[in-house]
Formats: sequence, structure tokens, C-alpha cells
Amino acid sequence: MHSLNYDGARVSTNKLSWFQGRAIWVYSFLYNNFDRNPAYLEIARKTKDFLLKNAPQPDGWWAEEFARDGKIVKPFSGDLYGMYFAAEGLQEYAWAAKDDNARHLAFTLMKQLHRRIEEPRFLCMDTEVPGQRTQGLWMVNLNTARQMLTRWPDAEMQALLDKSIDAVIKHHFNPAIGLNNEVLNRDFSRPPDHASKCLLGHAVETLWMIAEEARRRNDKRLWDTCAARIYKHLDVGWDPVYGGFSEWVNVNQGSYAWPPYTPIGTTLVFRYTGEYFYMKPLWALHEILVATLNVIEHTGAEWAVRYFNMAQKVIDEKYSMKQHGQPGYMLFADRQMTRVPRTARQDNYHPLRQLMLSILTLDRMTAR
Repeated sequence: MHSLNYDGARVSTNKLSWFQGRAIWVYSFLYNNFDRNPAYLEIARKTKDFLLKNAPQPDGWWAEEFARDGKIVKPFSGDLYGMYFAAEGLQEYAWAAKDDNARHLAFTLMKQLHRRIEEPRFLCMDTEVPGQRTQGLWMVNLNTARQMLTRWPDAEMQALLDKSIDAVIKHHFNPAIGLNNEVLNRDFSRPPDHASKCLLGHAVETLWMIAEEARRRNDKRLWDTCAARIYKHLDVGWDPVYGGFSEWVNVNQGSYAWPPYTPIGTTLVFRYTGEYFYMKPLWALHEILVATLNVIEHTGAEWAVRYFNMAQKVIDEKYSMKQHGQPGYMLFADRQMTRVPRTARQDNYHPLRQLMLSILTLDRMTAR
């Protein structure tokens, strides 16, 4: 149940599919890499069983939200991310529990989803034109595929990984602005209304994932490309006045009226006019920590150290509720990162993934 206030009190007992798949991954990764405590694997197993019992629908798609007992509150409406997170969680659980059924389902889901996004009339989340696809879709494809391929060879999954990396590096990157566009047409041409837009946190997140795959392949050229582009996105997205990382930029569009935005699992509404959409999400700061620490590990670059420290400082001073006597975090903020007195969501994925990946990175560094 993700719907918690800063003090941990439950606001709602409903369960979103996003957070079930993410929980399976977090507890399975914890078990695989840090502590083979049976309690962690049991949490992952029970979450998996809940999801597999309640989510699949007769048409092959998965419901998006449930009551506490599993009754469907929101059937599938086009949100593929929940199914992608389920696939990521299932493959990690399969490795932890030596569960062939979970492994098979993870591969089946990934291939089913890829066929879906390849359909000419596919309508992607966060787009309005059939056939358009987002960088976020390539991100979840490549992130899960790269983890699976470290464990189980599969020609179709390898082709999907290569295609996803190619889409981000060669197509979503827009040399005219030096940033990644989030939305492209099916033929990878740039829709005029998206050609100057960048979803900054997604770009940083996707690039560190490709950099990790480049490291696995010993592809220095690809790694260097990712590092340089991460730096560029950080320079553009970091707010020089208040600190923190902006959600979007629409380059050179100073009078642009951004559509109102409500983050999933919240009732907050953000509205901005101007070049930047100054909503500042906590998750993007955690992705900055992962990305910059990876660069520090390999090159010790000054800019990476600087942005790592700035991101951690903002998390501690603006997003953490510890200074108010509560253990939770503010997940979404305005430009000044004004404290929101109550929340209805806590993040069971980005902060925990960042912590675990950072510890593993530090372990590699100290081992050398």
C-alpha cells in the first residue's frame, strides 16, 4: 500500500500495479545482493502472488489499480508501465527464488509489450497521436532487458535491448538542442510540438542505464557519449536560483503554457507558463545520484562530484521530513520546493534502488 502520509499513516488502502511490480523488484534485489533473509523473499513472493491473482484480464492486459483485497478498482486503460514494472520485478524474483514460471512470465510480458508498442496505431501514454512513442518506453524496455540478459541469453530480448539503445542514442537525442526529446513519431521523426521539449529526469535516468550496459559491454565510446549527455541535461535542468531539478524544458519557448499535471497517486496539481515546467520531483534527484556516482567511479569528474553533492543536499534540506519529526519524504514540489503539509504517496522504488545501486558502486570503488 503506497498511499502513506509523511508519518507513515495510511491515507488509502488501494494498491496501484506500478508499486506492486516495483516492490517485487526491490525486495528481490535486496535478497539477491545484500541479505538472503527469507523474510525479504517472502514479501516479494506475496506481492507477486497478489499481482498475478488479480491483475491479468481476459483480454491479456493487466488492471491498473486494486482495492486492498484485490478487487479491481481501475481496469487496464493503456498504462503499460505497470506491466513493465511487473516484468522487471518478476525477472529479479525468478533469479532469487529460482522460479522458472516467474522467469517465463517476465519474458512473455516483455515480448507482448514490445509487439504492442510496434503496432502502427498504438496510442502511447503521455501522447495524443497514434504511433508516437516516448523515451520512457524505451527506458523500461532496455532497463529490464539488460538485467535479464545478464542471466539468461535470449536472441529476441537482445534485439529489443539493442533497438532500445539505438532509439535513445541516435533518435531521441536532438542535436539542435543537445537534449533528448521525450516524444517521437513512429518513424522517429520529431513532432513539431515536441521537437524542443525534454523530460529532463527521464533523460538522465535512461542515460545512466545505457551507460551501465556500455560498461558491461566494455564499450567506452557509448559510455563516454552517455556521460557527456548526462552532464548536458544536468546543466540545463538544474535550477540556478533555488536548486533542485526541473521536470521539463521547452527550449526557447518563454510563453509556453504547460498543461496542468497531477502526479500518479497524488491529488497535487502543477501549472506553469514559460520555458521550464518547474515542478521538481524527488525521483529525478535520486536518478542524478545514481548517474553521477557512476561517472565518479570511472573518471572522478569534478562536475559529477558537484552535482552529486548538490542533489544530496537538496534531498536532505528540502524533501526529507526528518527536520519536521517525520520519516517520510516530499515527492513532488514547486520551484521553491515549498513544503507540502500532507501527502498521499511515498516512493517504494527510486530512493531504495538508488541506495542499493550506490552501495554496490561504492563497493566496487573501495575494492579497487
